[in-house]
Amino acid sequence: MREDGAPDKAGGRVEARIFLGIGAAVLGMTVVYGATADERAGTTMLLLTAGLGALTGAYLAHQSRRAADPAATGGNREVPEEAYLPHASIWPLGVGAGCVVMANGLALGAWALVPGAMLTVASVWGYARQSRRRD
Repeated sequence: MREDGAPDKAGGRVEARIFLGIGAAVLGMTVVYGATADERAGTTMLLLTAGLGALTGAYLAHQSRRAADPAATGGNREVPEEAYLPHASIWPLGVGAGCVVMANGLALGAWALVPGAMLTVASVWGYARQSRRRD
């Protein structure tokens, strides 16, 4: 928000505060849960969730400070004429499917982990190769 309270130029500070608040709230829940429940998995997952909220909030806060300071970007505030967007592709589906198979492989064994890793690596390679070509 601006000094006069107008939210039109907030530039991500509101979102940063929301995510930092989520991280702090979940951290508080983690402390209570860890003290009352005798379970490590739930406490660990809540702690990781609090960390993700804090990480996202810190990133958004950093970006809002960077956007507010023209010296941080070298004084260059120009927007490119045309943004490059990748073409429609099947590769992200392969990356997602490979990650799902790898995640199942963590529970089922190496017979699912290895093919999932191979599919993920091949799909990331294909997507990177495709995105290098611009029309």
